[in-house]
Amino acid sequence: MQWSRLKKQLEDCLCDSLKGRIDFQSTRYRGSHDQQGRAWITFDKEIIYDFCTIRRSFKFNSLANELRKKTNDVNWRDREQADGYRNAYRLAEEILEFEGEYSQYDFYRAAVKYLNLSIEAAMTSDDSIVRALSMFDKRLGKKRLAQMEADVNEKSIVNLFKTIRLNTEGYL
Repeated sequence: MQWSRLKKQLEDCLCDSLKGRIDFQSTRYRGSHDQQGRAWITFDKEIIYDFCTIRRSFKFNSLANELRKKTNDVNWRDREQADGYRNAYRLAEEILEFEGEYSQYDFYRAAVKYLNLSIEAAMTSDDSIVRALSMFDKRLGKKRLAQMEADVNEKSIVNLFKTIRLNTEGYL
């Protein structure tokens, strides 16, 4: 899906109190390898969340290398080390997901998924970006929003978006 169309659809889903205050942006760095880029969301012209592919890739590779060094699984050609070598990537992926470090592609994928879900499905999705986007949705009514409580086990992106919505609706 084209970025301009995706952006328009996301903006059409915004609740009245956030229309004109939330903006979705995206860019590609033409000089970078594979023309990677970033997407970001602003609230009142301040960046509230950044989905940078280059930063995430750097953190992912650095973390995987650190994990392999700790377990001494640095040679993927050695049969005894191969599983540990691959497991470092899997573990690095889980850690970055837990920390809320996402790429531009993660945002695009989640945005398209979000647009095709009901509000109930979006709010209970396994994807934290989808759950976060649902906090800005006009289908999430004020009464239901007022009944929501902060969840300490929830990802920071979801709590951030929920807090912004509660503030703009006058509940905080």
